[in-house]
Amino acid sequence: MAGHVTVMTLNIWNLHRWEERRQAIVDWINEVAPDLLALQEVVRTERLCQASWIAEKTGMAAVFGAAGKYERAEFGNAVLSRLPVMSSDCRPLADGSSGDVPRAILTVEVDVYGRAASFSSTHLSYRFDDGWARERQVREIADVVSHAPAEFPPIVCGDFNAVPKSTEMRFIKGLHALDGRSCHLWDAFELVHPDDPGYTWTNVNPFAAEDRNPDRRIDYVLVGVRAGDGAGRVLDARLVCDSPREDVWPSDHLGVAAALASPGRSAEPKGPPIA
Repeated sequence: MAGHVTVMTLNIWNLHRWEERRQAIVDWINEVAPDLLALQEVVRTERLCQASWIAEKTGMAAVFGAAGKYERAEFGNAVLSRLPVMSSDCRPLADGSSGDVPRAILTVEVDVYGRAASFSSTHLSYRFDDGWARERQVREIADVVSHAPAEFPPIVCGDFNAVPKSTEMRFIKGLHALDGRSCHLWDAFELVHPDDPGYTWTNVNPFAAEDRNPDRRIDYVLVGVRAGDGAGRVLDARLVCDSPREDVWPSDHLGVAAALASPGRSAEPKGPPIA
């Protein structure tokens, strides 16, 4: 639909059952048709870059940012875009507990119909008791946001491994200060569905059920304060990748998609912007 920008995030579960799941991932992306897509748990080897493979199947351009480098592979985040990419930057985030993989935030600057916009993909420490590490990581994310272009609200997407009421998510939403600092990004799903738990880790998904952990919402599309003309205002949001394709779930996580008003759009939506 003209007049909006669709963004989407999905943790693609690295190489677990990759050949079985990859077409379901592509089918979902083609159905949602995002302009900007944030991916987490992306693997790149000499023979395969998951981000590039998905980009080729969906007609998008891919940028990969390594968080960790191993003997035969890199592991990190990616951004896929239908909009012109002007620059990219991958920054390491604070370490979590011993045994955790390195963490990073990948940020690209894109041209949103004539305006520079910052779009980031990130993945925070996963352990339930790593809140202390995630608090450090979100403060570093706030630093990235503070340097975003002012022409369009910054967008940060990813797997935060934290529930909405956690200290780290309250900080990123402007509801809690850390070390005398605060940040503010809107939680797109929460704005549109304030009473819906919106679990992105759910035991309805058989891949997630294998871990026997509680249902939680841990994946987010976060958006800065809209521009003066309404650009970047959240128009719609929903869960995606929340059902199988050809009896195969795309990942162990569900994804999130949101529609944001593009420059010049009127203040109110005129229809359901996400197919």
